[in-house]
Amino acid sequence: MRTMARVLFAAAVLAAGSARAGDDACRADVEKLCSGIKPGGGRIAACLAANKAKLSPECKADLASIERKVKEVGDACRDDIESYCAGVKTGQGAVLRCLAQNKGSLAPKCQEIVQGAQEKYAEFTKACGKDMKKLCKGIPRGEGRVLACLKSRESELSAACKALMGP
Repeated sequence: MRTMARVLFAAAVLAAGSARAGDDACRADVEKLCSGIKPGGGRIAACLAANKAKLSPECKADLASIERKVKEVGDACRDDIESYCAGVKTGQGAVLRCLAQNKGSLAPKCQEIVQGAQEKYAEFTKACGKDMKKLCKGIPRGEGRVLACLKSRESELSAACKALMGP
């Protein structure tokens, strides 16, 4: 079930178009409340959930928005993921690729979400692909490592990638 939750969260973030998934709104809260937590596998999200009462209003609002999107993606794609992608190992977009390969058989709302996620990914790749290759070569994909690399080299990003990454 944790695997399904991670898949739904990743799909929701892609469908929402948020490259940073609450990064700005929750950054101070993560540093204050979860500084010793190793990123990856949903550990930071779990830490924030455990400290929900202590979160800033901005972080609470951002997480609530992501939770709504996760529920929407879950409602739309849970059955399709279980039917077509149950044996797919999660990570690096494998489940999204599986859903895309079965797009014609998916429920209409799930098809729409998969299409939206593919469009956001294509937009990101077009805007930031050269920067990823130049500035983050050798960084393993997954768990937000490439995004963190790009964010850490923000002053060196192309104008298109900077615009997509936001302020």
